[in-house]
Amino acid sequence: MRLSRFSLLAALLMGAVGCKEADLAPVVAKIPPLAFVRYINAVPDTNNTVVRWIDKVEFTPQTFTNVPFRGMGMGGYQGLEAGARTLRVFTYDPNLNSSTNGLGATTAQLTELTHTFEAGKYYTLLHLGYARTGSTPQQRVLVIEDQLPAANTSVSIRAIHAGLGIANVDLHATATTTTTLVGSTPAFANVGLTNGTTGISAYASRATGAFAIQAAATGTTTSLVVAAAPAGVAGTTTADPIAGASVAGSVMTAIAFPASVTGSRAAAAAAPSIVFFLDRQPARTTP
Repeated sequence: MRLSRFSLLAALLMGAVGCKEADLAPVVAKIPPLAFVRYINAVPDTNNTVVRWIDKVEFTPQTFTNVPFRGMGMGGYQGLEAGARTLRVFTYDPNLNSSTNGLGATTAQLTELTHTFEAGKYYTLLHLGYARTGSTPQQRVLVIEDQLPAANTSVSIRAIHAGLGIANVDLHATATTTTTLVGSTPAFANVGLTNGTTGISAYASRATGAFAIQAAATGTTTSLVVAAAPAGVAGTTTADPIAGASVAGSVMTAIAFPASVTGSRAAAAAAPSIVFFLDRQPARTTP
């Protein structure tokens, strides 16, 4: 009798231990098919912006917050569960206390967008236009599918015209910011304001080395705006490379922006400008 009771107790204890061991087994997260998206703010007449995805929480970017005019959401491309997804963009005021984190607060909703994002593809969400009532064109988010070039040993560059109020331009890749455009052949000719499909050049390859992008009205040689491409940093056995003009395998986009609207709360930019964004880093060099 005592033996039977002991055996039953032992069996129960072993069963409990077995359950605990099963409970401690590793759990493998199921990652759904992902697209990769980034957000760039090209709205020149309002506060910084914040993107909120309103359909799902998991596998959804949370870093597109407090993005200034001519800026990009933190982290560049972020994984997004593929499929039909809906986002809203709000203005963001870092001087207002949020009821949840005290780090700033959203204010007015600017726009809403639903788009089907395909797994494995890369997208730029370019927020373009004016936020102020009565201004044309009105702000909206353009979804640009970024068809990144195959890995190679050169530097790849493309251009996007987001300069509101600026007519079509020729974009020249020159050795320096002061190189004359007389006799120069545009790298990207007659580029107009983008609407999400036009106004976006294909990628062009060039040898590694310093260069600048200069914009001139189509058919002219007077430089309207110019910017030097970032040089980048070569990789070592202890540090991976950073994309730039001097680093093979770099992929970049040069975006032309307008000046910010005088008196608005957009990040100040007194004149039109060109800003470079890194699309893909060169191959890793660390183990």
